[in-house]
Amino acid sequence: MLLLLAAAGLMAAGAAQAHRGHHTLSVVEIGDSGEVTVTHTLSAHDTEPELVELAPDAAPSVDDPLALKALENHLSQAFTVNGQALEFISRDFQGDDLTFVYRGKLPSQPAVVTIGYGLFPATEHPPEGVVNVRAGGVTQTLHFEGGDAPKSVRFAAAP
Repeated sequence: MLLLLAAAGLMAAGAAQAHRGHHTLSVVEIGDSGEVTVTHTLSAHDTEPELVELAPDAAPSVDDPLALKALENHLSQAFTVNGQALEFISRDFQGDDLTFVYRGKLPSQPAVVTIGYGLFPATEHPPEGVVNVRAGGVTQTLHFEGGDAPKSVRFAAAP
């Protein structure tokens, strides 16, 4: 019986440890002529505590228009593609999932794509992010933890 209780305690501790910090998924799609679409998927329960820093005069909730605008602006400036900030296009909320779409334009489809991932720099638990970069029918994945320098992926030159 004691062994069973110890095992249950270890499982619960492992689950709690596995959920520390933010987990975001960002998908960067780069078209043949350099058009960029970025879709960020975040969880409300991880994101809303960050609104205290992003929008100190608002309620820490995506239901508060001031907090939501601050979050949209933060994502636009904190996530860059080849050094360029992106323009907010739309958002969609389904349950705990928050989806934000941004667009930008590069001069052409680049051979090297550099992602700057500066999401939620003031957080107590640094965010963890997965970024899938798609160009020319190829997807490459980058992993970020809070404070990481920009990272790059290289794509084969178009024929």
